[in-house]
Amino acid sequence: MFNTVIRRAYTTKALIPPNVAAATKVSGSGAKDAQLAQLVAFYKNLPKGTVEPAKPSGLWGRYKARYIDGDNASVTPLLHLIFGVFAAGYTIDYHFHLSHEWFIDCIIYLTEHHKNVEHH
Repeated sequence: MFNTVIRRAYTTKALIPPNVAAATKVSGSGAKDAQLAQLVAFYKNLPKGTVEPAKPSGLWGRYKARYIDGDNASVTPLLHLIFGVFAAGYTIDYHFHLSHEWFIDCIIYLTEHHKNVEHH
């Protein structure tokens, strides 16, 4: 008895789905026929075959496709990052270099003035 239960539980009939569009399985009601016709039409209109990869869009997408993804992977993004950090640092240093010179001039003036003034 145990063998029969196992044999019935694991037959290939359980693995094969029923044919939904079979004429013998469809009842005669018009609503179900229309729904089934819409379902069959939907699946017939689906594209077949492999999907073409989407083209990258946007600045980051094109940059990533050109330098990072797939066979095009290279060290170039690292060099771009190093150059970008250098350029940003140089720009910030150039901008703030002369703006702090007045502070240094004030300190020099005060120290020299303090040396020349008599103390009481």
